[in-house]
Parts: sequence; C-alpha cells; structure tokens
Amino acid sequence: MFVRDLYLELHNVTTVQNNQKVQEVYDVLKESGYRCIPVTDEDGQYKGMVYKVHVMEDLYEHDGANKENIDHLLKHQDVYIQQRSPFLNALVAIKALPFISVVEDGKLIGILTHNKVESVLEDAFAVHTGGINLTLSSIEARGMIEKLTKALRGENIEGMFTLDNGSVVARRVVITLENGKTDQEIEKIQTKLENNGFRVLHVDRLAAQQ
Repeated sequence: MFVRDLYLELHNVTTVQNNQKVQEVYDVLKESGYRCIPVTDEDGQYKGMVYKVHVMEDLYEHDGANKENIDHLLKHQDVYIQQRSPFLNALVAIKALPFISVVEDGKLIGILTHNKVESVLEDAFAVHTGGINLTLSSIEARGMIEKLTKALRGENIEGMFTLDNGSVVARRVVITLENGKTDQEIEKIQTKLENNGFRVLHVDRLAAQQ
C-alpha cells in the first residue's frame, strides 16, 4: 500500500504562505480550528508547518504583529513523504506529528492525517464490517500464517493483524472472521485452531462500526 491511496489532496487542505504576516496566519488558524497547517511559498513549494501555539506566542509575546512573514515560525521543513512512499514509512514518520505533508518535486500536493492511518489499522481489524475477533498465539513464527490459513480453510477471513514481530518466544495474531456464526460454530473453530498448535487467547464479537 502506498501513500497515494490515502492522502488528502491539496484542494481539501487549509494552507498559508510563508510571506503572509503573523496576524493573517493566526486568523487562518483560528478560523480553521486546526492546531497546525502546512506552509508553501507563492509557487506552491513546500516550506514546512506552522503551529497555532507558536503563532500566538509570537503575536502576543514577541511583537509578531510587526513582522512581515512567518519564516521564523516554520517547523519540519525537511519532514515529508511522497505519493509512492510505502504506508509503513508514513506510519513511522507521522508518530510525532499532527499530520505529515505529501510533497512531489518540491511542491505540496496534500497531507496524510492520523485518521487515515488509523483507518488502515481499523480495516486490518475489520472494525467497519464487524465479525468474530480471535486473538491467537503460536510458538512457531516461521510458516505460522500458512499454517493458520490452512486450519481456517473454508472460513471467510475479514481481517488479520500480527503482533510481537521479531519475538523468538511466541507471536500473536488477531483475525476477524465473518459475522453470523453460532457459539457452537465458534467452539469448533477454536478446537480446530488448538489442534493445529494455536492457543486461543481471546474471542469477541465485533459489531460493525459506521
């Protein structure tokens, strides 16, 4: 999965230009309700991000009203991703940021938000479709997924998520099967999994989330 499948395009993003006055930028931030927005120059070249808290401090504590631009307030000028960046790169890069800018040929083309990143994880857990959620553990890391899918042959797996990657002791995997199963059917699935070397740690019925 690439960032291009997830990012919010520029026409839906609130931005300011680096040559705008501090008061103008504060007004945009205040009206938008965002705590941070991306910044470009007049040609659309990416210049960084600006935080409302820094704009307020500059405006009310450092004579910001008399400053001609916001260059001194820019942050994260070198932190961005591209359309073809893998999702995992974005997941790592966005952790400490309110969003991450998407830049191509130096120009801002959009942003990737935490909500979009979370939607990928929700999809892996099949949150929106709901289902039977099982958390399993296995002491065999190599070939574990192949063994699991063979044990669940004939079942519709709505989502799958692995944990403890790199562990040499045990690994957990969370799977979601389609809804509509009786308690007896779930018990049969548990027995089948346990007979194939998996320990069933938790079973839960997930209601579909809108």
